[in-house]
Amino acid sequence: MTDRAIFQSGAVPAEAGPRPHPRGGSLRSGGQTALIAALFASGVWLWLDPDAGAVLWLHAASGMALAAVLLPWLWGHVGQGLVKSERSLFTSTSCLLLAVWALLLLTGLVMLLPAFVWFVGWIWFPDRAMSGALSMIHLWTSWPAIAGLVLHLSMRHWRLRRP
Repeated sequence: MTDRAIFQSGAVPAEAGPRPHPRGGSLRSGGQTALIAALFASGVWLWLDPDAGAVLWLHAASGMALAAVLLPWLWGHVGQGLVKSERSLFTSTSCLLLAVWALLLLTGLVMLLPAFVWFVGWIWFPDRAMSGALSMIHLWTSWPAIAGLVLHLSMRHWRLRRP
């Protein structure tokens, strides 16, 4: 029996090992995708209405939560697939998207530093040029990050199964 026939029939001979993982992803990756979509929507909202304070705090808290769960998950993906990849275009594109995601998360966390130091009791704000540069990098890296996520999902998880 071929691998494709095994996957389609659901029959797994003892020597075949575990069943192949379905392309649907996991509950964790689905939650991360939903959180990324919410962050992108709230980021666009903040871009259009910078005075939306509640949206800003929700965006910041959600971004910290995403960074906490996404960074170890991405690191696992790098160790499992990217390091072993034999396709140069895939590897190059993946490295570029990882750099975009790293910049996006890093600029978001750096922009939260004044709030963190305020909670400690200090008052510190970066100069306007640095704040503007961080904001611009954060905004413009969000677009290729979301486009890369949609591309990844469409190629890996949203493909229709062939009969």
